[in-house]
Amino acid sequence: MAKTNATGKKKKNGGLIAACIILALFVIVLIGGFLVFRSYYSLANYVSDDKAGAEANISSDAIESTKLSDEDAAAVADVKGSTDGVEVDNNKNLYNLLLIGVDRRDDSWNGNSDSMILLSLNKSTHKIHMISFMRDLYAEIGSYGVRKLNAACAIGGPTLLATTIQENYKVRIDNYACVDFVSMANIIDLLGGVTIDVSAEEAETANGLILDMCNLRGMDPAGHQFDYGAGTYEADGLMAVGYSRIRFVGNADYERTERQRVVMQQIMGKIRAMNSAEMNSFVKQALPYVTHNIDTISMLSLIAQMPSYLDYDLEQSRVPYDGLYSSQGEILVPTEPDTILRLQEELNS
Repeated sequence: MAKTNATGKKKKNGGLIAACIILALFVIVLIGGFLVFRSYYSLANYVSDDKAGAEANISSDAIESTKLSDEDAAAVADVKGSTDGVEVDNNKNLYNLLLIGVDRRDDSWNGNSDSMILLSLNKSTHKIHMISFMRDLYAEIGSYGVRKLNAACAIGGPTLLATTIQENYKVRIDNYACVDFVSMANIIDLLGGVTIDVSAEEAETANGLILDMCNLRGMDPAGHQFDYGAGTYEADGLMAVGYSRIRFVGNADYERTERQRVVMQQIMGKIRAMNSAEMNSFVKQALPYVTHNIDTISMLSLIAQMPSYLDYDLEQSRVPYDGLYSSQGEILVPTEPDTILRLQEELNS
């Protein structure tokens, strides 16, 4: 009987040892994976919100020049309507990432946010909503008063812009990711470019913007331009950014936001088509071009769920909505609270 107990004890100990080995291996793999993730995460330009909220290094005169007079601000408020009683949408099934493209010539200031796209992942409906907020949209920017929305980034960087959209349009902004036009061009080049259709007028206008960007970078524009007019192009980064910056062809900034979403849709399509090795290489090279406030835990969660997100259906629109705004001078004034309620309904659909 004693021999039987000893054998049973050995089997029990053997099972326990095996379990400990498996657990240890799992921990090693987990730690190893986390360390690999940390090495990738360190490549990106993470900026905590408490360090990103400082006023930009621009003159007080420049800040003041974008502000409406008290009289004009009161007139705009009367047209806009009241948002009293409308709460920020806190649906936990939504993850809202604000994609920001800034127009700046150097790093001496934050830059105007000429591209503001809300990328909303709805885990309940399995949809991705891509919604542009136009640069001339109404915004009450904290103590700075009523101005165009893109002034928020110029004054206080991406953090102030995200806060301004959340407070004015009652949509929770979980995180932001910000690039300037040079960085965006580099990211598109990493993807091998994008396919876009352009009209003759778009090609001519984009070429002027491309020439300007090339001059700033000391580059020869040859090979980076729409050189045969209207048609379908395999556009490199500079060409795609030049196309997305076109403002005065067609319906002004309304069409520019459409062009920006066309380029974003192309980017997402390229990423969806990648295998794991290609995705690994792309992420490693693209991260240094992006400034963001996504903390480590949130980034791990996003990466873990990325395969399922890539299968979501994509829908797109813009704010202000047609029929729900008016123009007061250079500011697009949304009809409230209808605009906010429609935005919230769209994100939850």
